[in-house]
Amino acid sequence: MPRPKKVAIIGAGPSGLVAAKTLLHNFPKGTFSPTIFEKGNEIGGLWPIDPRATTEGGETSSPRDGFVHPSMRTNLSRFTVAFSDLAWESVIDGPDIPMFPQAWQVGRYLRKYVEKYIPKEVLRLRHRVVGSVRETGLGSRPSWTVQWAPERSNWSGGSPTDSPTRQKIVSESFDYLLVASGYFSRPYIPDIPGLADFTEKTVHSSALHTKEDIHHMLEKCGATRNGSGKLVVIGGSMSGVETASALALCLSDLSSADGSFGGYDVHHICTRPFWTMPTYLPHTVSQEGTQQRSVQFLPLDLVLYDLGRRPSGPVQYNFGLVSQQQVAKINEYFLSLLGKEYAGSGNISADLHDGSSDVQPSWVAIGDDYAGYVQSGSIYPWVGRVCAVQSSQSGLANIDIKRPNGEIAPLNDVVAIVTATGFTPFASLSFLPEDVLSKLEYSAEDPFFPLILDGKGTSHAEMPDIGFVGFYRGPYWGVMEMQARSIAETWHRADTQQGGRLSLEELERKTQERQSMRDYRHTKPSSRGQFPMGDYVGLMESFAEDFRIPRTQLSEVDELGPVVPARYMSEGQRKPLTLTESHLAMASLRDTLTPGSDASSTVLTRAIFRALHGIWNFSRASSKIDAEVSGTAKLSPKYPMHLKYDKSYACNEVEHIGGARRPSDPSTYHLRNYGEGQIFVDYDDLGMHPDAVPRVSHGLKFVGSPRLESGESGREEYVVRATGCIDPDKYHTWAHRCTYEYVFRLEGVAITSWECSIEYRKTQNGENSDGVVEWVKTVYGR
Repeated sequence: MPRPKKVAIIGAGPSGLVAAKTLLHNFPKGTFSPTIFEKGNEIGGLWPIDPRATTEGGETSSPRDGFVHPSMRTNLSRFTVAFSDLAWESVIDGPDIPMFPQAWQVGRYLRKYVEKYIPKEVLRLRHRVVGSVRETGLGSRPSWTVQWAPERSNWSGGSPTDSPTRQKIVSESFDYLLVASGYFSRPYIPDIPGLADFTEKTVHSSALHTKEDIHHMLEKCGATRNGSGKLVVIGGSMSGVETASALALCLSDLSSADGSFGGYDVHHICTRPFWTMPTYLPHTVSQEGTQQRSVQFLPLDLVLYDLGRRPSGPVQYNFGLVSQQQVAKINEYFLSLLGKEYAGSGNISADLHDGSSDVQPSWVAIGDDYAGYVQSGSIYPWVGRVCAVQSSQSGLANIDIKRPNGEIAPLNDVVAIVTATGFTPFASLSFLPEDVLSKLEYSAEDPFFPLILDGKGTSHAEMPDIGFVGFYRGPYWGVMEMQARSIAETWHRADTQQGGRLSLEELERKTQERQSMRDYRHTKPSSRGQFPMGDYVGLMESFAEDFRIPRTQLSEVDELGPVVPARYMSEGQRKPLTLTESHLAMASLRDTLTPGSDASSTVLTRAIFRALHGIWNFSRASSKIDAEVSGTAKLSPKYPMHLKYDKSYACNEVEHIGGARRPSDPSTYHLRNYGEGQIFVDYDDLGMHPDAVPRVSHGLKFVGSPRLESGESGREEYVVRATGCIDPDKYHTWAHRCTYEYVFRLEGVAITSWECSIEYRKTQNGENSDGVVEWVKTVYGR
């Protein structure tokens, strides 16, 4: 019996763990013997294991490498941030599994994955790989010598106590090397003239996790309560939107508390036009047996990665540059999906008055609050490139921005700069020898494609003994799992009678694939899409076709639906243990996709709450007032005052009466963290102790699913209804029972108008008596 093939896996993040699990469980026992080398003292890579990051002494610190804070939520749902053979239901007990888990919960998921599938002896924690050698003897297969040193730091993100040159270096031989060391290894700081002179007031976005981090930055940069200036975020994509929103939230919260820091603005500069996507999107559902349609809100990945969006027939993997026709088609789709109302602030467009007919591919960012901040004037977006930073004696800076039409626009009185410019992958390859990097056509200048690979980013046909998992821009967990299967299948085939030799047709296809990567690398960056390997659906389906993996149907009649890892169980996984996990995940997915289910209602509540953000005009009629009262209302995000709430808005209304402006009593809207996800409105929690539970005026509970109706403009709108009431048995200070009825009208993801009708009735012994004491109806619109 041949000995197991030894595989060195570099990195214990999601990609390294799924690679080890695949090698151990998808083939006959003893086929492979993987070893995972991890420099940190925990598995998980960037994903923290604990809810709070602490040092050895118990003090709060930055987690791991400081890139991911434990409280950060994933920007894709739990159905996509998962592997096919572990359901979230097996990780988190009870019904309150978050649709978008926090980072520490993802860490717990990975720990459960290890407990379930990976023996302890496979893991070598605190083993920093410092080098490797590819041995190529005459007439024998290549092998790898991996060199590692013990990592003696107290926490994962620290530096070793001794440099590798002073530590004892240990070498070990392996048959194969698998690189799973992560793509996002080091923060990237752009080389902007003058930026180095402003370095004391410049911070990378990966250092801003909490409101305390932002408060510290404001203090360090000299921002004062009554001062003024601009906080500038440089960089588009995900981190730019998240960082700009985090700064705007902090300023909004400070302003709602005591009006301080109202003189500071957030300016967001990005080189590309982009769309910012909310986490929940509408999905039209046809009513069975009727011609009626209703609308269901779903997590964005379940909508965007729906197979029903692709042309009929086998799904093709799309790689390469985005044509002008494709750019237009994508923009049209986003506009139809999100609506014109939302596009006014959620689509940040370039200035096209430059005589050019070319339109850059729009990037996509995910953020619930960004568009609301733009609509309310809390974030000022710019499309352009920062070409100079000029520090002044006052301690402020002036920035020059080159717009798409070539004009230079100045931005003065800059207090602080946050570089949300992403990360580079180069440090993750530092252990590979020069001859290997040369064969892989390594480029230290191109973060999109530092290597030229084939096999959908997994291998190089002329060096089949090295593999890559998750080493591409924007990796998905499902693709990591597919890449691990691809590498394992190739290596397993190498030990068969055929010796794993590729046919001429396969070699030619891989040669063409590498040439496509070279062509992409040589195009100008402005012509590239955001994620060169971002066709998630195409990758998953083409991998599944390669391995003949049947896609699990959602029902007997529905074989399409969203692409999620649980739908792709390979033949080697079809065992009772793994099938049970897949069935759990699929049952949860079906429940989420069912209109009117508890999961569907929770999603609807969150979608409505997000869309309340911003400035509204209102008119109010009352049975006690002859004339209507008009005014404005501003719903501004603030930090929740209690852990039971996930998000909160401070609501400030100003009535316009006879030319005078009269502020109404402030209120707060809350979104409950767990359970049914109800919205609560509270009128008297301002100024309360943070540990106190706010007294709730009333709660909203949504009735039915959104319905498609024709609006006043003739366009289709989604109409959502909710009810709410105050119970005098709980709130004895109220003399009457109040009944609330809400109607929300949406176009795409934006609320175009909403109504709140209140009826006050007398009560006697907790029961309604005859007659309405008063009614009030308020209509809000943009």
